Amino acid sequence: MNGIKKRLGKAKGNWIDEIPMVLCSYRTTLRTSTLETPFSLTYGTEAMLPVEVKIGTPRTSCTDEEANSQDLRLNLDTLEERRKKASIRQAAYKRAAERYYNQRVREKAFRAGEYMLRKSEASQAQP
Repeated sequence: MNGIKKRLGKAKGNWIDEIPMVLCSYRTTLRTSTLETPFSLTYGTEAMLPVEVKIGTPRTSCTDEEANSQDLRLNLDTLEERRKKASIRQAAYKRAAERYYNQRVREKAFRAGEYMLRKSEASQAQP
């Protein structure tokens, strides 16, 4: 998200021209928590960049329509399994982040009669 904000911030008044490219890069970037792209978890296959389609790369020019449609069907068949694996990875990532946070938090319990800092507005009497 920070990358999106930076890219759109640099565009200033031309942000409307930048949105398609920013969204494309967001959808095709691997997520740390799932090790998958949002596009692949949605559609079951990796996205092709617009440049690849326009220019014509080996990925687009050397395709067999029959084999391609068969591979797409196979990807759709395994999509639920990939989503479950991504969900498990995401839960493990969240547990690791929680563990990291909890190791650094110092618990402090206050007892009645102890002094503590508070905002000055809290101590002012209301009329």
